[in-house]
Amino acid sequence: MESLNYCKILQQQGKTPEETLEILATRSRDNGRTPMQWSAEEYAGFSTAKPWILPPDNYRQINVESEQQEQDSIFSFYQQLIRLRYERPLIAEGSITFLERKNTDIIAYQRELDGEKLVVFCNFRSHEVSLQEKSLQEYTEAGFSKLLGNYEGLEKNLRPFEVAALIR
Repeated sequence: MESLNYCKILQQQGKTPEETLEILATRSRDNGRTPMQWSAEEYAGFSTAKPWILPPDNYRQINVESEQQEQDSIFSFYQQLIRLRYERPLIAEGSITFLERKNTDIIAYQRELDGEKLVVFCNFRSHEVSLQEKSLQEYTEAGFSKLLGNYEGLEKNLRPFEVAALIR
């Protein structure tokens, strides 16, 4: 709705349709406001009435119901994260130190509590990324073991969009 209103304002200001679309593409948040995709049912199970913003075309494949059925889904991964937060006080209460500060490709940090250490590496790039301070193998050689991740095993570098949490 915000985009529709802003579109009218831009047109009243004399912007061409091309200029209007370019401005909206950089500023609009409407694509992030689609109805929750609950199921593969009509309107993604969000409503029995037609919502004012339709769900994306992929709602039949990507929805809560299908995520709950898959052991390797994002939903399942978040459940694991929540469970670990309750099981390990280190995750919520440990002191935090950021690692790899000069490495703009990743977010990395260490948490410590009562002699326990957790290191977390998150690669938000679509390509493999090298760690600059210490490789993942060096952490395992130092006694860390994998607690959680979205890939099987560990490689020397972080794979595309890899998250790895190691504990000692």
